[in-house]
Amino acid sequence: MSTRTKAITAVLLVILTISAIFFTLLSGQNRQHLQDIIAKKSESANIVANVLIDQASKQYSLRIKSFVNYKSSDSREQLIKAFADRDRQRLLSLSTPFFDIFKKENPHFSTLGWILPDNTAFLRVHNPENFGQDVSEMRPDVVAVNKDRRQRSGFTTGYIGLQYRVVQPVYYEGEYLGAVQIGIEGRMLLDTLNKGLKTPVGLAISNNEYATIRPQYQKGIAGSTHTIESTERALFKKMPADIDWLKGRQTVKVEDKTYIIDNVNPLTNFQGKAVGNLFVALDITSEVNKGRSLLLSALLLISLLTGVSFVILYFSYGSLVQKIVDLNLSLARNNRELEERVEERSQKLITEIDERKITEAKLQKAEKMEAIGLMAGGVAHDLNNILSGVVSYPELLLMKLPKESDLRQPITAIRESGLRAAAVVADLLTVARSAAKVREVAQINTIILDYLASPEGQKLLALYPEVEIKTRFAPKLANIFCSPVHVRKCLMNLVMNAAEALGNSGTIIIGTQNRLTTGSNAINGLKPGDHVEMTVTDNGPGIAATDLKHIFEPFYTRKKMGRSGTGLGLAVVWNAMQDHGGHVSVASNGQGTTFTLLFPATSAPENKTPHTIMPEELQGNGEKILVVDDEPHQCDIAAQTLSLLGYKVETVGSGEEAISHMADRDADLIILDMLMDPGINGRQTYEEIIKDHPAQKAIIASGFSESDEVKKAARLGAGGFIKKPYTLEELGLTVKKALQG
Repeated sequence: MSTRTKAITAVLLVILTISAIFFTLLSGQNRQHLQDIIAKKSESANIVANVLIDQASKQYSLRIKSFVNYKSSDSREQLIKAFADRDRQRLLSLSTPFFDIFKKENPHFSTLGWILPDNTAFLRVHNPENFGQDVSEMRPDVVAVNKDRRQRSGFTTGYIGLQYRVVQPVYYEGEYLGAVQIGIEGRMLLDTLNKGLKTPVGLAISNNEYATIRPQYQKGIAGSTHTIESTERALFKKMPADIDWLKGRQTVKVEDKTYIIDNVNPLTNFQGKAVGNLFVALDITSEVNKGRSLLLSALLLISLLTGVSFVILYFSYGSLVQKIVDLNLSLARNNRELEERVEERSQKLITEIDERKITEAKLQKAEKMEAIGLMAGGVAHDLNNILSGVVSYPELLLMKLPKESDLRQPITAIRESGLRAAAVVADLLTVARSAAKVREVAQINTIILDYLASPEGQKLLALYPEVEIKTRFAPKLANIFCSPVHVRKCLMNLVMNAAEALGNSGTIIIGTQNRLTTGSNAINGLKPGDHVEMTVTDNGPGIAATDLKHIFEPFYTRKKMGRSGTGLGLAVVWNAMQDHGGHVSVASNGQGTTFTLLFPATSAPENKTPHTIMPEELQGNGEKILVVDDEPHQCDIAAQTLSLLGYKVETVGSGEEAISHMADRDADLIILDMLMDPGINGRQTYEEIIKDHPAQKAIIASGFSESDEVKKAARLGAGGFIKKPYTLEELGLTVKKALQG
């Protein structure tokens, strides 16, 4: 072999070796990039699926317990009493409104049934004609509840398909009556995940489980071991028949596309056994094609480089050395650029992953708060309508009773209990950040002393007799512009947490002081200026570092159920401080824990006790008032109250009736309920009435806070808003103001 041939061969071998190294690095980079994309998509699907299942299990476990708590309200007691009397028709009529509410809240809510202790179906509210069947064989969860009389929940297949079911034992005055069960369609998981992730989603149900579904409800794709329910039937019908649906992750080709089948969550029954699996099909076709195109381009470049090098070396042997030097320098430069690009891409991927995790954490928190908001809003509306009778009827009775009557004291106690319950409902809405923001100037020292002297404060001291509570107040503390009810709730939650942390003995110190925040001691998210600081400190064991960053999150709790609540207390504190433009922080170590709340200070004077309005000042002069409300007892309350105040009152039960009534009559004032079901709401009713009566005066009433619909009604001309439950004084003042406006 000649020297020329040897030189050309050596140089070509070097070029090929460097090219091979470059191609290997590029291939590895491409594979890693693809794996990162798959991992991120899979992680998102897992997070959303887990949140969905966790929310459903916790929400409906609590809802069904409340549903059968006959002590919670008269309507609940009537419901359970009907079951105890085995009165099927009465039980159906009392259960149907609750079933309709559940269906309205969640379109996937499908079943509500009552089962006797001998496992006989007493009443299916969703199918009342079907009863008397022994469900022992098809419903082992019901058998288990009737046996050990504790709640069971989980996924199960039945006649109408896969459902998430919760079965709750039912008691009345110490006697076991049987069980009640609710069911939510498993399809909810498919629809919600598909909507949130924008990717095909499926349920793999074992063929044995799927066989229990009646043929008319079997719409899945049958396979050798599993039947598939999916959001995109056409796609899954084209997939290979030998797919292992129990495998964690696998790659599947369908026609000209590539998918990752990711098993995100097993669906377990009440015994913890899997009845199926939830999975997503992640389309990675574009990423695979991009990687192939990149590698093909690299191969073409290497081939071209090798061919050009051979031609140059063969015909330009005289300048071989210089060209080799230049080539080496060029390759070194290219390698450096490649390494820089790889490093830049790696850093970008790390940043994207971190940002994605932060975004997903915020999304998870927002979904939790949205779930709480839906629950709180629905419960508050129902409770406020119920509490209207508890607040208003005692007030009407007191006006009719002689002052020396022995009944005045217990009736007054009933009314005050109703008002306190209404305050609790308003506080429940704080969790959803939807409470009415009624503020006043207050002195925080006064709020603290009032709480410690209240029945709630005394109950806490009795519950923890060895815990000492001390106060350290600033003597000239500035006032704050706040909702005293919510500030008091924050204090109560923090003191309860501190007492629970201390347990047998210890000290809680509640302190206040004026504090100026400026540029040198600024707090993130807090405007500089004068603030009032409230601290709650205990000398307990402290909070673990791993818990500190989660304590303000909803559902994150270390509380003792039945003694200190549901664990939403610190979420209430956080939301209340956000609403007040303030800030809450926590510091903890082995010697104790301190919560610090900062409220913006105000120079305005503290509100004085308002002038007591005498009934004579609320009297009308025979003005005609039309009351529109879908709740009969609410109409009765308003009619009796306004009649006592000297008004002429008529009532109707819907917006449509109000429009018909006003077609040939007139009224000095209309009191409109905002939410009426079924039918049009208060704003829509008023909008129709003013077409024929442009100057018609109106008041909007609602169990919710002032919503966008209420504000629209005000823009149309409605002259007032009153929140249920209302007192005689509140109703009288609002009516007077609207009539005079």
